[in-house]
Amino acid sequence: MLATRDMLSRDPNFEALTEAILERDQPRTADIFHSMVRAQRRSVADALALVAEAEAPFIQVHSHINVRNGNITLVNNDHTLLGLRTSVALTPFMPKGYELLPLLQSVWYIPAGLDIWNQLLGRYPGRYASMKGMNVPPPDYGPVVWNEDQAPLSAAGRIEERLHEQMVATISGDARRAFALFLGLAAEPAARPALRDQMRFLGAIDMQETIVGRKARNTGHKSIRARAITDLTDFIGWDGAHGVFYMGVPDMAVGPLYYSLYDAVCVRFADDFPEDGGAGLKRANRERLDEAGVEALVTLLMTGRREDVFEAVTRHLKAGISLSSLADGILIGAAELILRTTERRRFTDGQHALDYCNTVNDWIRTTDNPYQPRCLYLMANFVNDVAQALGLQEPVLAAERAGLRLGGAEGEDLLAELDRAVLDFDIARSTALAEAYLASGADRGAYLSAVALTACKFQDDPHNQKITHSTFEEHAHNSTHLKDRLLLATVRLLAGWPKMPGERDCFARFEADWIAR
Repeated sequence: MLATRDMLSRDPNFEALTEAILERDQPRTADIFHSMVRAQRRSVADALALVAEAEAPFIQVHSHINVRNGNITLVNNDHTLLGLRTSVALTPFMPKGYELLPLLQSVWYIPAGLDIWNQLLGRYPGRYASMKGMNVPPPDYGPVVWNEDQAPLSAAGRIEERLHEQMVATISGDARRAFALFLGLAAEPAARPALRDQMRFLGAIDMQETIVGRKARNTGHKSIRARAITDLTDFIGWDGAHGVFYMGVPDMAVGPLYYSLYDAVCVRFADDFPEDGGAGLKRANRERLDEAGVEALVTLLMTGRREDVFEAVTRHLKAGISLSSLADGILIGAAELILRTTERRRFTDGQHALDYCNTVNDWIRTTDNPYQPRCLYLMANFVNDVAQALGLQEPVLAAERAGLRLGGAEGEDLLAELDRAVLDFDIARSTALAEAYLASGADRGAYLSAVALTACKFQDDPHNQKITHSTFEEHAHNSTHLKDRLLLATVRLLAGWPKMPGERDCFARFEADWIAR
């Protein structure tokens, strides 16, 4: 039976946790989580279920865009949810004693991520207000609850019909009905696999056509959000995941909603695959791109026009190239975006493209939805669009290396030097040191562990940890000869992604009080 908010709020830790969050007390919020896991010996899944429930009402928004001074402004609100999912996934890579660090970083962030709508209006303090240069005094009111909790709604009809009704509520922007219908379906174990797949589908197709000249951008967050919902639910268990549902499901229906690009791809599929609309491609296609094919695809993603990219994807599908092989090649293109970026403020676009491609590729690997071939075009478009928007047609690493002296460090010493370079935000040196380590043939496990720890030294928002897991996961599955480019992209993003004041406070507290010695 699905636990309700009322049931979960009876936990003896719930009141203290909610109070700490609403008082915006980051150390105390993390302290309570740490105590639950270490002193009370609660499972991480149990503790995360309670954290999600405590914060869920206060991270909602009623729109992802606003208009200020006649200009469109972006309002995003899912970083706390994304952080919790990523920290669970990154934990296995952490060195001994540091397993809880990514989780504590994500919990530490929560009080800074409340009521983003009012933060951006200067009416509530937090990370986004600080990012915009606003010093908002402590208010005498709490964060607004923009989306109320809902009772499960069990509509009439077969599961397939009710799933369709939930989908329509989502794509029409009816957040409350979409959430209520979701809860009604989630209460039935027989409906859960299809409901999980539908969330991933709805996230994947919600993509705008271009970010060029746009300020209000989707940047793949709906897909990243959908994966966070489903992965955390799998980790916690459906019956205890109400807080995760409340955090993420209403927001899947919050606008603006972008489906025109997916619509265009559907029209293309009706013309190019008239027999079944491409539904049989995943089962039928078994060939892989060879090395020349991968390199040609990456070059086209960086330099070609959208129509040329789409034609190439269609040509490969008709030639029997598998979905996974094409997706693996596109992921190398996404990594190349990061590896060609040199300006800090521009790293956001490449890393969002890579994270989006990761979520779609994970969906392709883990389910058999017949519409997955269409999402290859959305992946390719995102990578190509960013390359065009930022002018990333030429590689830069060779020129960067030419001006660097790396010294003779090897093995653990080289990893220590890499950690220092990232913490110094030295983009070129970090990338070159990572490349030297990977080329040396040294232990890859040690590399993953060291870089994961470096990523988790930063607070601010979950992007540092998220890109680390995305690149690690794709590297483990990638079938191309260029897959090490994914691991280079990790450290380049970590060194290049802009940080906020106080980004190492949580790590300092961890080393002083929380590390398992």
